Amino acid sequence: MSIVKRISLFAPLLAVAVVTFRADSPDARPTYPPTLGGGAACGSCIAPANLSWKTVVTSPGEAGEPLHISGTIFQSDGKPANGIVLFIYHTDSTGYYNEKDDASHPRLKGWMKTGPDGRYEFRTIKPAPYPHRTTPAHIHAHVYGPQYSERSIADYWFAGDPFITPKELGHWKAEGEEPAIVSLKRDGEGVWQGLRDIKIKPAQK
Repeated sequence: MSIVKRISLFAPLLAVAVVTFRADSPDARPTYPPTLGGGAACGSCIAPANLSWKTVVTSPGEAGEPLHISGTIFQSDGKPANGIVLFIYHTDSTGYYNEKDDASHPRLKGWMKTGPDGRYEFRTIKPAPYPHRTTPAHIHAHVYGPQYSERSIADYWFAGDPFITPKELGHWKAEGEEPAIVSLKRDGEGVWQGLRDIKIKPAQK
C-alpha cells in the first residue's frame, strides 16, 4: 500500500501541525513541510492569501451528493483555537483525485482559517471510496498555523460505510489512535449534514 493511500491510517485525530516555515519574502511560498508524509498534498504551499472560516469546495454542477461539514477547532486546553488553518481534500464521486489520480495534487480541496470562536465549515460532495479498494470513503485533513507546520490529522470517515471493518479499524488501533467517524443526516433539502470538532496538541519538542 502506498504512503499516500495510507495517510488515513497514520493521521492521529488529536495531533496537529506545529512549526510554520516563514519565507523572507512575503510573496514566497513555503517549502514542503517535513511534518507531512511524502506524497501528501501540501495545503500551506499553495494556500490562497485570504482565507475565511468557511469555504465551498465544489463548483456548481459537480457530480455527487452535497455534503456540509462544520465544527470547532479547540486548543489542547479546551479553548477555541484562533488562526488555525484547516486544509481538506478528497476524491470525487468516482473515487479519483483527478484524471491521473494524483493525491498530491487533488482537484477537490479547500482551506478554512478559524477566528476567535474556532469555528469552521465546508461544503462539498460526499467522496467515493477508491475504486477496487476496501478503504472507507474519506476526506483528508491537515492543520497548520503561526509557528505550526502543516501536519495530517485523522481523516473524516462516515458512519455506516460498509468498508469500516474490524480490519480497517485495526490499522488505527495498531497505531494507538481512533479514526474520526462522522455521523451524517440529510436535511430538508437532501444535503448530508455532519459535525466534527477537532482538538489540537501543542508542539512536540
